[in-house]
Amino acid sequence: MVKKIYTRTGDQGKTALINGERLPKNSLVFEVLGTLDELNASLGLVVLKFKSKDLLFLKQRDLLIALQNELFKLGAEIAASPKVKLDDKFLKKLETEIDILQNSLGASWHYKFVLPGGSELSAFLDLSRTICRRLERRIVSLDNERDVREVILKFINRTSDYLYTLRTWVNKELKTKEIEFKA
Repeated sequence: MVKKIYTRTGDQGKTALINGERLPKNSLVFEVLGTLDELNASLGLVVLKFKSKDLLFLKQRDLLIALQNELFKLGAEIAASPKVKLDDKFLKKLETEIDILQNSLGASWHYKFVLPGGSELSAFLDLSRTICRRLERRIVSLDNERDVREVILKFINRTSDYLYTLRTWVNKELKTKEIEFKA
């Protein structure tokens, strides 16, 4: 017999963390986990939009897939897994990639405000970046309730930095003109 996806244990508005602790579904920890899921789903769309066979684009697509896996690790840790913990190895990988992308963009690329979008791919990256920033705010709030390790805060902040840098790089590589904000 196939195990059913529904258990009815959440029908009264409570659900459990990995460690078995049952909490209301509107608890901040589940808000964090839901936003994390939303970010990961949006990155799935971004990965699908990487259609170029260019090796540089394939490298970024593969890094985004690896990022999705790291986000699952983060979710497990937030959900109180005793076995899965985020480490700083991938954080360092993101920082290295941000540096590479920044160097290819030139010195003044981040000194102007541009409207989200440009190309379709960068528009999806902008959406993922804003979800990531919301996740970061929720994790900071969660840190007020329960201890969140510093590596998690750094990882989410750097993920947003990477997504912003990547969306700018994508527009440059696709020769898409950025629309600058006009005050």
